Amino acid sequence: MNLSKKLLIFFLLTVIVILWTIYFLNKDFFQLQTFFSNLEIIQNFILQNFFISILIFIISYSFLIMCNFPFASLLSMINGFLFGTWIGGIISIVGGTIGAFSIFLISKFFFLDFIKRKFLNKYSYIENYFNKNDLELMILIRIIPLVPFFIQNLILAGLGAKNKKFFFTTLIGLAPWSFIFGSIGQGLEDIFINKTQLTFSLITQPEYMVPLSIIVVLIIFILIFKKKFKE
Repeated sequence: MNLSKKLLIFFLLTVIVILWTIYFLNKDFFQLQTFFSNLEIIQNFILQNFFISILIFIISYSFLIMCNFPFASLLSMINGFLFGTWIGGIISIVGGTIGAFSIFLISKFFFLDFIKRKFLNKYSYIENYFNKNDLELMILIRIIPLVPFFIQNLILAGLGAKNKKFFFTTLIGLAPWSFIFGSIGQGLEDIFINKTQLTFSLITQPEYMVPLSIIVVLIIFILIFKKKFKE
């Protein structure tokens, strides 16, 4: 490995260590209680700076994904809580895709041999499946959460997935779960903040019915393809 690669790796690791250190030293700030205690300030900022707020949340989500922070799914619900099912879902999709694509490119450039040696040699069936059905695997690995999201990106980098295919399959594959979590977040706002009663008419609204339908389709999809994926 040449000097420039070593310096870049050192820089990236330093940034990640700094971010994790900030998180551990300020855990209280990242609690939901802090979020709700400042909710009015956050909502006013969003109202006054709507598009800037969307950009901030996309960038924040991307960094969380890149650094493998543990509460990315919670942020997806917060996106839905603050922006609604659809805009919140889109924020999660775009932010998640950018974060995943960044991990993918870094892994391919710096750690390709290491990933192949540590991961793929133990699971050769994944590589065989990928060589025959690359697009199908790239979609399945997103929709069926058999392995953590961060590891998914490393595996696809080690398999040598094409950049464009990775980007667009991630964009598509993240959509169902992003809208589901966004819908959950919006539901929390309606029930706990707006004091809306949980009734059948509320659940049958499009912003809830569509994600619920997606869940049903995902369950059927997982049952059909789970065995095939393992084989």
